Amino acid sequence: MPFDQFMDQAMSQPYSRSSKSAVLSARNAFRSVPPAAREPEQIYQPLLDALNKRTKYKSRCPGMYFEDTARRSTHPRYPGFAKPHICCFIERNREAVQQLGRHSRSELGYAELIIQVTADPSLDPFVDPPADFTAEQRASFDFYSRRPNRTERKAIEEALGLYMGFVAEAFARQHRHAFYSIYLAGSRARLYRWDRAGCIVTEAFDIRENPERLCDFLWRFASTSDQARGHDTTVTNASPEQEIQFRDAIREHIRLQLGVEGEELEKALTQHYAPGRVAIMDVYAHRQPVVATGDVYRFLISRPVVSPVKLVGRCTWGYWAVGLVAPHIFFVKDTWRFKSDKGVEGDLLWYLNDRKVRNVPVFAVHGDVPIYVPRDESEGESCAADPPWVCRIAGKTVSLHDQQRYRLVSDTVGYGLSTLQGTEELLHATFDVFIAMRDALAKASLIHRDISVGNIILVRVPGERVRRGYLIDWEVSTKVNESGEAIHVGRTGTWLFTSWRILQKAESEIKHTFLDDVESLVHVVMYCALHYLPHGLDHNELLNVIASYFEEKIRVGDGPARGGETKLTNAFTLYIIRNVNFDSAALEQWLGSMWRLQNPPRHIEGGAEYGPQWTGDHIEAFWSEFLKTYELERDNRVVHNITRPEPADYSNLSATQPSLPPRLGKRPASGSPGEDPAPPDTKRRRSIRLQGHAAAPALSPPAALDVGPRRSQRLKAAQERIQPRTGAGATSAHATRSRALAGRGTARAAPRGGARGRVRSRR
Repeated sequence: MPFDQFMDQAMSQPYSRSSKSAVLSARNAFRSVPPAAREPEQIYQPLLDALNKRTKYKSRCPGMYFEDTARRSTHPRYPGFAKPHICCFIERNREAVQQLGRHSRSELGYAELIIQVTADPSLDPFVDPPADFTAEQRASFDFYSRRPNRTERKAIEEALGLYMGFVAEAFARQHRHAFYSIYLAGSRARLYRWDRAGCIVTEAFDIRENPERLCDFLWRFASTSDQARGHDTTVTNASPEQEIQFRDAIREHIRLQLGVEGEELEKALTQHYAPGRVAIMDVYAHRQPVVATGDVYRFLISRPVVSPVKLVGRCTWGYWAVGLVAPHIFFVKDTWRFKSDKGVEGDLLWYLNDRKVRNVPVFAVHGDVPIYVPRDESEGESCAADPPWVCRIAGKTVSLHDQQRYRLVSDTVGYGLSTLQGTEELLHATFDVFIAMRDALAKASLIHRDISVGNIILVRVPGERVRRGYLIDWEVSTKVNESGEAIHVGRTGTWLFTSWRILQKAESEIKHTFLDDVESLVHVVMYCALHYLPHGLDHNELLNVIASYFEEKIRVGDGPARGGETKLTNAFTLYIIRNVNFDSAALEQWLGSMWRLQNPPRHIEGGAEYGPQWTGDHIEAFWSEFLKTYELERDNRVVHNITRPEPADYSNLSATQPSLPPRLGKRPASGSPGEDPAPPDTKRRRSIRLQGHAAAPALSPPAALDVGPRRSQRLKAAQERIQPRTGAGATSAHATRSRALAGRGTARAAPRGGARGRVRSRR
């Protein structure tokens, strides 16, 4: 993007022009910065001195200061440990930042912007089009092209990937809708504006020859509002009295849901509450008030139970929340919806409630999040699509998604399916979900299309012996036609649980059905049984089964990925079920019976299809009778280790989770709530070989939602694995995302601490 347009659009919000008198002259401001160097330190150290230069009344960036954060790392040259070369902080946070240890990464929870440097100007990832190019010429110009020199290409990809990792971590640690950063290749700088749709990058300018450009940006950046710098000001600090109200209400709900007391109760509380880190989140409602009067509803939040590690996309956060007016427990889903979506999830949830669909969350309130208050129709959106200055990326046209931040509040709050206590709870809860699926089809002509472990929660209902299963996250659901097929063509959902019929078809031929969702539910049961119930597989055998059964994926050339062969083979032969040796004979009987109901013919014209008994009526009749007939194990939970050795040990890094309301001063101790170790397996382990099927090469298995690595470890690992596909003057959601950061849309977060001087910071 041309620099002047960037300044006019990205920094166009009102700022104090009177503050210009407090800014140092730009003349020769960065003459001490060399045009090139052997090491980044030779660039950013003189730059740091120039940025922090000040007199009694004037400075380069009033009210802010810059710090060499790279030196605050224990191993600054290792991706998993590295920190940005320079971070910009607000003066009021100076004391809090200086108290952070070298093992902490909470600097990115305070950073207003970051500056990263590569010493060699030739390693600038981007190439600017000639200034006189028209919009048509720019549209065919390649802003980023892969270098023919392999060494240069690797250096650029690693540096840019690390840079993107820092930005992703800043988003993870702060309440933001956008983030600004600066990247220097030698003395040539580019300004970046990041949001959940992608990134806008300016054309390069030399800070030695044109220092006024950087000085003008820094002055505007320091003088403008918090909202214009990218902060979400719909989240503010809670008072001490409100914090006590939140803590006590959450504690009571945990007591109801888990039936624990004492030390166990306090341990469970830390998953949702961090002392001194409680915030008030505003929701601007679209419907009739259900929580408070007026059109703004306020909720107390602290630690999220769902949080993203990726940089672009829906990037969903989830919080247990307490109504500010009355101490009632809610669940707040904070996400970035695509404006191309047909309707919003809150309207759909209200419709399901109105149709009396069972076992779905109860709608409370929802609404888009304004960036500025009061708001207008254009606010709250991500960067606009297809402006005239956009170039191509690695030979491909840039496509940006128009996104809007959105919050949905529901009245149904529980724990993830991965917290199941035994076979009984697993099969009863998934049957509840099956009932929700049948109701949605019969009463609303809807199918879910994303049945997965992460989209099922367990809620204890007074008077019921086991927790009830609820089906959540209906945002990709769709109507069906008269033949029961989805009206929208295409594959959607979570690959691990997608039916073999969908995985084996070409994208243009795919139409989901209710029966595909039922098969996905059986895969969810299989996944949970392998992860959380006792069986006869050792560690390596379990990894191989998970890789071949859930993760199998084949792609030829640039064609679409396909898979599902192992799922189909197992449905036909039951060879995996027979060799896993589940301790629960009833569970093994249930799995075998379900696949016999499906009983797909192996080869028929037009591809394999489901058998005649794979219908909603047959499945419900079998399943309901099964639960009445069999006595199922209630407390046979065993958590199996499915992790693989990491190439580096990041255990000495701080593991902090978005703690939301920032306070100055000492950070509370943080860490993932521990879990009970799996009881020793007293049964003799039987080594098995899966007959008639060569196990696929062992891949990294998906982390269990409730026992995964701490969030900061995932962020560090993501930085180390990064290999980005970069973006143009406007980098798209697909073009800017790094391979490592494009993980699941949601993931369980470990507790974090730390914060900024205002609630803008998560850490």
